[in-house]
Amino acid sequence: MIPYGYEFKRLAPQLRLKSIYGFLLEGLETAPVYYFADQAAFDSDEVEALGPLLMAEHLKLPHPAVIFEVKDRHPDRDALLVYARQFEDRVEAALFSRWKKRLRWTDCLAHAVFAAPGCAEVTTHPEIRQDQAKMYMDAASGIVWRALSILAFAGDDKPRKVMPALRRPYAKAGVSGWTWHQITIDVARARAKTLDLGGTHASPRWHIRRGHWRQLADGRRVFVSECQVGDPGRGGVVKDYIVKGAAA
Repeated sequence: MIPYGYEFKRLAPQLRLKSIYGFLLEGLETAPVYYFADQAAFDSDEVEALGPLLMAEHLKLPHPAVIFEVKDRHPDRDALLVYARQFEDRVEAALFSRWKKRLRWTDCLAHAVFAAPGCAEVTTHPEIRQDQAKMYMDAASGIVWRALSILAFAGDDKPRKVMPALRRPYAKAGVSGWTWHQITIDVARARAKTLDLGGTHASPRWHIRRGHWRQLADGRRVFVSECQVGDPGRGGVVKDYIVKGAAA
């Protein structure tokens, strides 16, 4: 099986025409795909704790345009996908999701702009309810932070190829880039790296933990809201994640 990102790239011309956010998808057909199959590790506190290591400087993507795809364990969704682009003064990212039963993609759920170190300004689609807006805002920016943290400190990249027999329908739509990146997350390596922040993961310095999904033992998934964690007595991580904006 290949990432759903290739299907998304094949549909790019239609999405650009139908969506009010179509302009965000420029260059999508040629963007490399980074696929994260282990959502539990991707959403882990160990990966969350790596974020401050990237927040002192402006974000740098591995390519001028890139797709980050996370396999979604939600019973109704196959994948969460962020399409991110690098500009001279910022990074922009758009969040999409693939419905499992409907076999189709959502419109852009949230749009994030990273213009300053440690800061993401995020807006959501105008049809998203106010009580759901923050969840999508956190997801759009959080996937970018976590993906880049994993690639920098705790990821093993295994190049995979799309078999020639599967390429024809994608190539007809202008899709290219037949080698994709399957990323394995080393949670133990991420935990060890947090020592650079001062202290262990079990007793971190004070910081803001972003909203994220958590898988419960009974299989349910719940959204954990943003909160303050850690020991203020150990100091604080001041270059942390900030979300600005509200539903558009």
